[in-house]
Amino acid sequence: MIKRFTTIFKFGIVGILNTGVDAGVFAILAFVGMPAMVAQAISYSCGTMNSYWWNNRWTFRDVKSQAQRIRIVRFVIANLFVLIWSSFIIYVAHSLWSWNLMSSKVVATLLGMLINYLISRYWVFRSSSEAANDVSIGTNERRDHFYEN
Repeated sequence: MIKRFTTIFKFGIVGILNTGVDAGVFAILAFVGMPAMVAQAISYSCGTMNSYWWNNRWTFRDVKSQAQRIRIVRFVIANLFVLIWSSFIIYVAHSLWSWNLMSSKVVATLLGMLINYLISRYWVFRSSSEAANDVSIGTNERRDHFYEN
């Protein structure tokens, strides 16, 4: 239980760093007049690169997990999903509901952080034992887990 809280705490710290990178880049790009959706894609990508580096080397470093290439592919897929989701939230809040752009960004970021944690914990950085019990992956992938860990 303490280990789980430690992981959540580390994920939260990394999330704060990512949010700082994302918000800083977004604010700069919005200030120079870049369209909100383009600024969102660029700023989110910068935060995502920061996130992978810290989560892989610090937050989930104790987790014996699947091969690095599988983890990277899953990380990219997860973050593309969160990017699309957060862009949709910004679009709806700012364009349809006429919220302030930065307020829209804050709401989208908070919802994105929650979704991103759940996907990271249970899919991207899950442990080998969780993967071995997953019936959705094939025998060859399970064998790869065994040899790589």
